[in-house]
Order: sequence, then structure tokens, then C-alpha cells
Amino acid sequence: MEYINGLNEQQKEAVLTPYKHVRVIAGAGSGKTRVLTTRIVHLVKTVGISPRKICAITFTNKAANEMKARLQDMLKDESGVNTSTIHALCVRIIREEFEALGLVRNFTILDSTDQQSILKEAYRQFGYERKALKYGRVLGYISNNKVAGISPDQAHAMSYGSYEDGCMAKVYEFYQTQLKEMFALDFDDLLLQVNHLFKTNETVKQRWQRRFNVILVDEFQDVDHIQYSIIDSLVGDENELYVVGDPDQTIYTWRGANMDFIVGFNKHYPDSITITLNQNYRSTQKILDCANQLINWNTNRVKKDLIANFESDEPVIYGHQDDEEMESYWIAKKMRMLHEEGHSYLDMAVLYRSNYLSRSIEKTLVNMGIPYVVYGGLRFYDRAEIKDMMSYLRMITHGDDLALRRSIVTPRRKIGEKTLNKIADEAKENGRTMYEHMCYLEAIGEAKANIAGFVRLIEDLRAYYILYPSIDRLMQRILEDSGLRKMYEKDEEIERLESIKELMGDAISFQESNPSASLESYVQMVSLYGDKDSVLEGEFVRLMTVHAAKGLEFDTVFIMGLNDDVFPNRTSVIEGKEGIQEERRLAYVAVTRAKKRLFLSSNQGFSYVMGRGNRPSRFIKEMENPSLVHETKRAAPRQSTPQFETRQSELITRAKNNYRPGDLIVHDEFGEGIVISIDEDTVKIAFKFPFGTKTISRMFAGIRLKGVLT
Repeated sequence: MEYINGLNEQQKEAVLTPYKHVRVIAGAGSGKTRVLTTRIVHLVKTVGISPRKICAITFTNKAANEMKARLQDMLKDESGVNTSTIHALCVRIIREEFEALGLVRNFTILDSTDQQSILKEAYRQFGYERKALKYGRVLGYISNNKVAGISPDQAHAMSYGSYEDGCMAKVYEFYQTQLKEMFALDFDDLLLQVNHLFKTNETVKQRWQRRFNVILVDEFQDVDHIQYSIIDSLVGDENELYVVGDPDQTIYTWRGANMDFIVGFNKHYPDSITITLNQNYRSTQKILDCANQLINWNTNRVKKDLIANFESDEPVIYGHQDDEEMESYWIAKKMRMLHEEGHSYLDMAVLYRSNYLSRSIEKTLVNMGIPYVVYGGLRFYDRAEIKDMMSYLRMITHGDDLALRRSIVTPRRKIGEKTLNKIADEAKENGRTMYEHMCYLEAIGEAKANIAGFVRLIEDLRAYYILYPSIDRLMQRILEDSGLRKMYEKDEEIERLESIKELMGDAISFQESNPSASLESYVQMVSLYGDKDSVLEGEFVRLMTVHAAKGLEFDTVFIMGLNDDVFPNRTSVIEGKEGIQEERRLAYVAVTRAKKRLFLSSNQGFSYVMGRGNRPSRFIKEMENPSLVHETKRAAPRQSTPQFETRQSELITRAKNNYRPGDLIVHDEFGEGIVISIDEDTVKIAFKFPFGTKTISRMFAGIRLKGVLT
């Protein structure tokens, strides 16, 4: 069994255990992906289970692809394990069981842009204003109702005369009707339909239970009740269940994750075994000391302390600054110092609790010339040019109304919104899609020729794909014949063309990995796929929220904004114990992203978001241990300058902090400044660019009187 070479004793136990139901509590950086893939190799090579009888469920496409690559490398010709996200698994189930669900095989999967297009049409018909009824809120309302099993009729009844709730209920009903007419499913439906099918159709459920012998689930702490129900149905009474996760990293309860499923695993499966992986291969022990100290304040957890695989003399540094600008300046100075010592900006990341906190650090990095990128912007498949290309591919495969509304106006073809709305209304009356109705149109005014030209384009593209069934080649034809290339070149948007080329490369890879897959399969895959560029390459500091940092790691991590009501945030503090514990888990995740160096920072400035002065986060106190060093400021030596005349006699007779307007001062961090005004407790000072005007306590020790302007 050479495949277990290099594993520690805990990892070997997790790989080789003969138990039917297994819970692996895998601490941060403990090698859980390696354990999970090696477990599968063990089941195939030693236990003798067919790869096709193994179902491995992950929660991101990145994790699924990584696992597939490892299994291919370790199993060679024996690979063939069913590895996918739970949404992709549900797509597969629905594709095979579509008749039992009253669907068609080539059903459409809606993404967020498609959902908003449906809402836009609903608002048009009902006369609603988008400003008064935000898309995000309505989509959240629809999702919550669907997951809770509340139908549109029930939603109407529950509106209790509320005008706004009544409006949202009408949109919900319209939305569901549109999905049914289009044979379309959104992401919630993928799970809900399969869960309903397993609950109501015993024959189908047993067929899928027989399909697999072993179910393995990664990131089990993140499953919600619908996902858990699907997994439980697949396991049944006979199949094996192997789950891997860390309750201490449950940070998605706000979107349904329930860590009770992993914490209470041994109650649901009394015959199960629990194996804990606490050997950490990522961080230094000083970083882990802070992480362990912090998370031990939480209750209702599986006890474990992470142990580092290597040691380092570098302590964890905490700095408390005057305000958020000074905090950002402190971070930027550390970055520059490390960079001058030979450390790459690529290996540095700044983490914060909320997106608004990035403002000050971005501004400071620009002023200091430090390159950075905000991680977590538009995903690859969410870019406009990708949506443009995909709308044409969907016209070829599905011809749905949403794809038509985008493709027919990109580029513009002198077909207005009024004409499209008329077509939509007539199509609905005749029980057709908009595209089907266009094919039957006799007259539609001045736009008739342009509509006929669009229909010819789509039909020619369909014929081309039949003749040459190559997705990337079809994309190239679309780019030329549709006018997309000409549009991008005219607007000098070369980056959009480069994105399209990247999409073509993506299609080539898809076809090579799935030789028998159809264009429909590719379109569905894109609808499911997550962020293609998981980490950008280049010499840039990464700025991101802690949630976005989950699963990533960096040599140097700065966690900024560690102020109470910020991190932990105010809402969680109000919620009480459970809210605070979730925030503590989030802080734990942030700390364990650091490999070699960790810097923590807070500030005592006034927060306009909070409406009051800041105070250090309680998490700083909870992390206190010998590995955490508080960095104190040291006053800079007094210096004279020939640019200003120092009135020594006046300065000697005045008290240290008895400032007057016009005085020249020196601040330890901001440098020289001029006193503008004073009051009983504070002094207002104008500093040189980029710091600007600041209000500082007169008793602050880091400020010195230097002279009086002449």
C-alpha cells in the first residue's frame, strides 16, 4: 500500500478505517484533501470497490477538479469515480429522471442574470419600479419561500395585506410560471427537485442508492438541511458514508449551513467512528497558538488543538492605531518592509470582515505605490462578454426567451424594446417562445428585415454545428457572424476578445475531458461552474473579505479592522452567543490563512459606519498568549528644520500639549503638520498629502510641538 507513504498516523487511520460510517474532523491545513483522495484510492485498490460505485461530493468546482486530477494521477486507468459538486450531481440525476419530474431532457439552468431578466419582465407587466423593489431582495424572498416549501399562493396569503409583500408574491408567482413554461430550473430547484423526488418516489430513490456503494462528502460542516436530506437518501441503510469537515470553520450559517449535522453525526450514526486530524502543515505554532486560544472560547464544538509541523521565531504582531488611515499606513509600511527584504507582494493578503473596510487600505496602497487587486470581483463566467457568447450558444441549444433578449441586441440590430415586448406578448398568447414566434412572423413593421436576419443567423449557426460539432469552432463562427468581434474591436475592448479566447480554450478542455458530451452539456456546465480564476497570478497584494479567503493561504496575512461591532460585527453581537460564536469561527478561519507571518490591527478612530469611536475587538483579548506581541509606538527624535524659525523661549514656557493655531508639529506617523484649531480635548491638524486634515487627542504622546510659523 504505497499510497499511504508519507501520511501521519492520524491520516493513515482515516484512510484505512474499516468502519461503515466515518466522521473525520479535519483541522485547518491538516491535509484533508489528500486524506479524502487517498481514502478513495484505498477503497478501489485494496477494498475492491468499483470506481463507478463511489460518489464523492464537494462544494466547489475548484475542489472537485483538484480531486479529479489527483485521482487520475493515483488511479490511472482505474479512475472513473463520480466526483462533483452536489448541484452538478443533482443535474445528473434530473437529466436521467426528467420524465418523473415532468421536465424535458435539455432543461435550462438559470443563473443570476437570467433571474433578473425574468424580474425585469415581471416589473414591466405589473408596473413596478426597480428602485422601490430591489432585485436582490425579491430574489432572496423567492429563494427563502422555495426552500421553506411555501408556494406562491401561500405567499399571497401570508402577505397579510402588506403592499410590498403582496408585490413580491405576485413576482414570485410570475417567476415560477416563467420557469415552468421554459422548462427551466434555478439553483434552488436543482436541490429541491431531487430532494422531492427522493422523498416521493421510492423506486427512483432505491435506483440511485444501488448506483453507489460509498458516499464521501467534503466540507460537511457547510451542508444545509436540503443537501443533508439528499445525502441521507443516497446513503440509505446499506451504503457507506464518509464525511470530512471542521465545525470550527462553519462560517456560512447565514446561507443555511448547519454544523449540527457534523457535530451530531455520532448520534445519527451510533456505530460511527470519529478521527481527528490536528497536525497542521500550513502555519507556524505561534500562529496556531492564537487560533487555538481564540476558538477555545466557543462551545458546542469537537475539541481539538492544532499542532504545527514546523516552528518559527516570528511572533504574531498586533498594532492598535489612531484611526483607520493610520491603521492602513501601518499595514502598508509592513508590506513595503517585507518586500524590500525580498518577499513577494503575491504572498501577502489583507483580510477584512466587510467590503467597505477596503476603502482606506486601497487609498493608502495607491498613495504608496504598492500594487494590489481586490479579490472576489466579477467571476470569469459573469463577465459581460462571456454572457454574450453564452446567450448565442443557448439560442442554438434551447432558444429560450432570456437568451434571445440578450443576443438579439448584442450587437444592436435596430430592434427595440417595444418590438420585443410585442413579440413576447404575442408569443405568450400563441403558446410559443419568442424565437418560435419570430419564425412565424408575417409583419412587424420596420424591424421585420432585422428580425428575419437574426433568425437566419441562428439557423445557420445550428446547421454549422451539426456539420462541425466542435464547440470552440462554433464560438469562432459566432464571434465573426454575429458581429461581436466587430463590436469589441470598434470599442477597443481587446480584453473582452481575450476573455472570449479564454472561453474557447475552456471549451476545448471540456471536449477533451468529455469526448461524447454535447453542446447542451457544456452550456449546463457553464451555468453551474464557479470562479474559474480562483487566485489571480501576478505581483499584487490581495485584498479580500474573510469569507472570500476560505480555502486560500498566504505566507503573510494582515487582518485589519479588528474592532468590536466590526469584527465581530454589530448584528452578531446583537444576536448574542450564537452570533458571536459564528464570528469567532470566522476570525479563526482568517488567522489560519497565514503560513509564516500574521499581523493583526485595529484603530481607535471615529467610525462613520458605527456612528461612534472604535474600540479593540474582544477577539484580541481572547487570543492573548506569549506568541502575541503588542507593537508599541516609539517617539521619533526631535529634529530642527531650516524652513521654519523655532521660537525656543515661547516653546519652553508653554505646556507640552498647549497648542495654538499656526503651530508647527511633528506626528510620529503622519510627519509635519500645521495646527488649524483646538478645543478642550482635541487639536485639528493639517498634514501633508496623503494624510490630510485629522482631529487628534491633545494628550496623544506621539505628537510634538516643533515650532511656530513665521
